[in-house]
Amino acid sequence: MSNTVRQSLKRRVVELIGRELPDELFCEAEEDGLRVKRRADGTPVVPDIPLEPLYRRVEEKPDERRTALYAFVSRVLAAVRGQTADRSLAGRERRIYPVLRHASLLRENPDRWVFRPHTEETAILYALDHGEGYTLIEREALAEAGWSEEMLHRRAMANLEGLPVPIKTEQVGPNRIHFISPRDGYAASRVLLTSMLEEMERSRTGDALGVAVPHQDVLIVADLHGETGAQLLARLAHDFASKGPVPISPLPFFWERGELVPFLVVQHGPQPRVRRKKNRRD
Repeated sequence: MSNTVRQSLKRRVVELIGRELPDELFCEAEEDGLRVKRRADGTPVVPDIPLEPLYRRVEEKPDERRTALYAFVSRVLAAVRGQTADRSLAGRERRIYPVLRHASLLRENPDRWVFRPHTEETAILYALDHGEGYTLIEREALAEAGWSEEMLHRRAMANLEGLPVPIKTEQVGPNRIHFISPRDGYAASRVLLTSMLEEMERSRTGDALGVAVPHQDVLIVADLHGETGAQLLARLAHDFASKGPVPISPLPFFWERGELVPFLVVQHGPQPRVRRKKNRRD
C-alpha cells in the first residue's frame, strides 16, 4: 500500500472519530496510529490505537475499503465509550469479565490496572462491560468497591464460564483447527476455560494441542500432527495478530500438563524446527 493511501486513510479515520467525540475529547494522528485525548490536559483516554490492522485489511480487500474504515472507527469509538463510562463496580458483578493483554501493557503502566500473571507473553486484566465497549478495571475502582483481587477474579471467571463457546473447525491435512470467535469481545478470554482445553486435550489424535491468542476477537485451538502442524499454527498466530484491532500475542503455545508453553519456529539448517521457550512469569 502506498504512503499516499495510508495518509488518506489516517486523515479519514481522524475526521470520522472526531465527529463523534464529546467536546472534551479530541483525536490526534501519530506516526503509526492515533490517540484520543482529553482537551483539558492532553492525557490519553485509551492506549495507542495502531492503524496497521486497517491498512492490511484495505490492502487485502480494496473493494471493501469503506466497510473496513467504518468498522474500525466503530471499534475505536466503542473503546472510548467504555473508558469514559461510569467505572463503579458496585451492583455490576455480572458485567465483569477477564481479558488478555500483551504483557508489555503492564510494563508501561505497572500500577494502573488490576492484573494477574498468565504467561511470559500475556497477562489477565479485568473488564467492566458497558454493552458498547468496556472499561479495564483499575486498582482505584477495586479499592472503592472494597473487593479483593481474588474476589474480582472469581466473579470474572464465573461470568466467563456462563458465555457460549461457538467453535468453527477446519481440517488442514491431518490437523484439526478450531476457531472460537464470538463477537462479544471475549473470544481470547476463553483460553482461561481450563475444562474446555482439557477436554480437547483428551480428544486429540495428534502429537500436541496447540493454542493461539493472536488478538482479542479470536482463540485458536488446534490438534497438531508433527512439526508441520506446529508450523501451521505459528503462521496462523502471526497472520491473525497482524490483523486484529487489539493484538495480544503473535506467538503460539502448546497446552502441556495444564500450562501454556510458548514456542518458536526457527530456521535450523535446511529445515525449520520448533523450539519451546521458557515460560517465565513475572
